[in-house]
Amino acid sequence: MPLPSNFFGVTAKQLMVLVTVGCAAAYLFSNIDEHSPENLALEAFIRSEEQVAEQVGTVLAITLVRQVVAYPGHGTLGYKRSIYDVEGEKGRLVVTLKQLDGETGAEVTEVRKP
Repeated sequence: MPLPSNFFGVTAKQLMVLVTVGCAAAYLFSNIDEHSPENLALEAFIRSEEQVAEQVGTVLAITLVRQVVAYPGHGTLGYKRSIYDVEGEKGRLVVTLKQLDGETGAEVTEVRKP
């Protein structure tokens, strides 16, 4: 049985173009946050951390795994927790950073093996 050439009034060729354009747009929009000045600054901070360099050597790649923004309660500052996968010449680590709202710096809250 041959496949139908129209799906809801759209030809297979048009559908393929729409899917390709949609995937390309999703890829471009998903990578926007990764290269923001804030994320680049956090990556530089991770590279400069002595405990990270001791465990993995020279950092080869840093990937943002998860980022959570929390507001614990009324009258307290919110914070952002970012979890990064760090790959170095000697191995891999998971590094967790915490940033308080309104502050530029970050603190390392956890460094562990994956």
